Amino acid sequence: MVSGKYGALSGAVSREQAMSNIAANLANVNTTGFKKNRISFQAILRGEQQNTNAKGINYARIRAIETDFSQGAMQQTDRPLDVAIDGEGFFKIRKGNDIMYTRAGHFMIDEDGMIKTSDGYNVISQANQPLQLLEGGGSDIIINEAGGISVDGVDTGVGLQIFTVADPQQLKQVGNSRFQLEQGGGDLPAADSRIIQGSLETSNVNMMEEMAHMISIQRKFEAHLKVLDRYSTLGERQDELGSVG
Repeated sequence: MVSGKYGALSGAVSREQAMSNIAANLANVNTTGFKKNRISFQAILRGEQQNTNAKGINYARIRAIETDFSQGAMQQTDRPLDVAIDGEGFFKIRKGNDIMYTRAGHFMIDEDGMIKTSDGYNVISQANQPLQLLEGGGSDIIINEAGGISVDGVDTGVGLQIFTVADPQQLKQVGNSRFQLEQGGGDLPAADSRIIQGSLETSNVNMMEEMAHMISIQRKFEAHLKVLDRYSTLGERQDELGSVG
């Protein structure tokens, strides 16, 4: 009977991990382009295995931590190099040999006319090359919904490209709003998405929803701790109970 404490312990550990995930989501509620992570639980052993291998103990664990790629709200900034994606897909960015994907469209232009992220990644163009605007600094930059860019009313012949991936779950989160595609994955130009100039996509974290999850997880965590406490009490009294009669 005392062995059941391990089932309660595994449940408590799983809920503690879930609390850490919720805390990370809440910490990024104001991070541009951030995508929240969701956790699902499962019993480690099921059916006959649970009765034989686990002696009836319901060991629990985190089944998966998956990223929710649903779109966040649009925040208007009116800044020419702030762009948001309406629909599926990502901007492709590159630094050295590292290729990443992001929906955080807060871009800037350097002295060479290269369009970059705030942390120095080059933005990849429709030609699948780093995006460069010649004579673009300080000029009137217009980006249309298809990504085409004009400067002072003149078409530059280059533009932003939205990329999609066949399986978004192949994207590994490597930063607050950056993702890297697993080896073997590929991308292609998005067909139905559009670019909104002068806006940024906010985090898709719903603070009230996360707080509700946190309260629920906290209660379950406390319930597991109470079970552990009861088992400890039973263990302390086991000799005494065994000697009755």
